[in-house]
Amino acid sequence: GRIWRHCCSPLLTGHRGTSSLQNTIVRLGDTVTLECSASGKDFVNMYWYKLPVEKDASMQLVVYSVEGGKADIEKEFKNRFQSSGTRNNHLSVKIQPALLNDTGTYFCAESNPQ
Repeated sequence: GRIWRHCCSPLLTGHRGTSSLQNTIVRLGDTVTLECSASGKDFVNMYWYKLPVEKDASMQLVVYSVEGGKADIEKEFKNRFQSSGTRNNHLSVKIQPALLNDTGTYFCAESNPQ
């Protein structure tokens, strides 16, 4: 199964929030980078998920990547989300520009394919 390693506080556009475990203030139109490092030394799959703020919202897969491979960005996020994939167990995602509907909690996950 997937092993949850990192969790970020809500990324709130226009409010003080944290993303990627760092304090950051995000404003409309800003460029935001979400950073995640996997803990394992094994070959891992890495993911970023978004939990929207709406009540009863379900978690959405944003990006999936394997070590050394390209990032697979889900269709609904492709316009403004960019990622160069996983390198050395690190997966970053750039949101450019940040819009109000990007507000939510972003989770990073890793899984060992074994």
